[in-house]
Amino acid sequence: MHHRLPSVHHLFVIVAVLAVIPVLLACSSSSDSDDRSDDGLRLVWEAWEQIDQSYVSSGSLDADLSVSGAMRRVLGLVDVDPYPFLTEIGRMRGQPPSYVPSELVNLWRAVAKYQAANPDFDTATVAEGAIAGLLEGLGGSSAIFLTAEQYPLAKENLEESQEGTYLGIGASVVSQNGQIVMYPFPNSPATGAGIESGDILLLVAGESILGKGVQEVVAQVAGPEGTKVTLEILRFGETEPLELEVFRGPVDLPSVSSQLIPGGVAYMRISQFRDNTGEQVFSSLEDLNRFDLLALIIDLRANPGGSSETAKETAGQFLPDGAVFGYLEGQDGERTEETISPNENRLNLDDLLIAVLVNENTIGEAETLAGALQDSGRATLFGVPTFGDASAYDFVELSNGAAMYLPVSRWYTPSGNLLSASGLKPDFEVLSEPETGGFGGESQFNRAYEFLDGQLPPFR
Repeated sequence: MHHRLPSVHHLFVIVAVLAVIPVLLACSSSSDSDDRSDDGLRLVWEAWEQIDQSYVSSGSLDADLSVSGAMRRVLGLVDVDPYPFLTEIGRMRGQPPSYVPSELVNLWRAVAKYQAANPDFDTATVAEGAIAGLLEGLGGSSAIFLTAEQYPLAKENLEESQEGTYLGIGASVVSQNGQIVMYPFPNSPATGAGIESGDILLLVAGESILGKGVQEVVAQVAGPEGTKVTLEILRFGETEPLELEVFRGPVDLPSVSSQLIPGGVAYMRISQFRDNTGEQVFSSLEDLNRFDLLALIIDLRANPGGSSETAKETAGQFLPDGAVFGYLEGQDGERTEETISPNENRLNLDDLLIAVLVNENTIGEAETLAGALQDSGRATLFGVPTFGDASAYDFVELSNGAAMYLPVSRWYTPSGNLLSASGLKPDFEVLSEPETGGFGGESQFNRAYEFLDGQLPPFR
């Protein structure tokens, strides 16, 4: 399964903190060094080969732009003026080893020039910076480089964010004014035990949490599945603390919320596509459909994507079996048709009117869902153009244990339109502005509601 990495503008981010590499590149007039200058850069050549073989995005691989990013990163680590340094590199004679990619010859020459004057210089110190620069030069993608130390944790964090479940009591804890405040998830062990939003945590298993940070408290509450932990909390309006026993167990992370709006219209917010989001969509629709549901507003704004399978599963609630969800294209140019699979949990919502809210932070699998519903004529889109990087990402590992997170395939809508950097265009472009009228208090929601309301019978 491929996963979309959220950019720094979104809720779910893998933070890759690249170490500053102390490098000094000088404008030496020395001749080319021997092949020893290349030893530490072999990881760069390997990374470039992997990029060349794996990278797939809305635009083709621009080698000049990517290599410029690498050179800029290396020179930017120190106070070295690119000119006349780059000019001097261009005048150097001598050929690099045959295994140096032709696109990276000037990078090899830059390091060789410096090492000629500094024989003890370790070329490996520039390798990771150069690879990070190659990825920066890819342009609009969210590709990142992860060191051997960062990669395992980043991969684990991404997988956990996609799973949709975790072992615990089902409450988030927040530090506010020096106190730890609890906010239980719906239908969680914490809610079942009587914990309410805003409860202040005082003791965990009889031990005070005073002065402890959020992570320390989380670790203190954690424990094996099926065991219980005693929490002492202080509730607003109560004079004495309350003691509650909570059993630890699997907890579903909520990614879907919904509510009914007057006039037979419902609102559903999908914040991310986790592995269990499809089930939550079905459950919400099932609850809403018990009433006279005539129209639905699906809010995909600020949705960073996630699981393509659950995005397709969600589309399956509104599209017939066998309908085209989109096309996935790899680097070989072959397109695989992705269709809606039969689903025994599918409700009969064929007559339901649908509006979808999107914005510049609607990304990845959220874009593919919006595009599928729009192309099929099943939904009308409101908002502003989407982010425009609907690629499927995956980790590409390197020989030293590091990894690159790259787009390895790209999505096309059912009508064959590439979800390119320009993003998905709404049917009605509406800027988000606060409004005193309407049910949502905001322009994009209100325009969608007014549109649906106008399509429905006046008396209902």
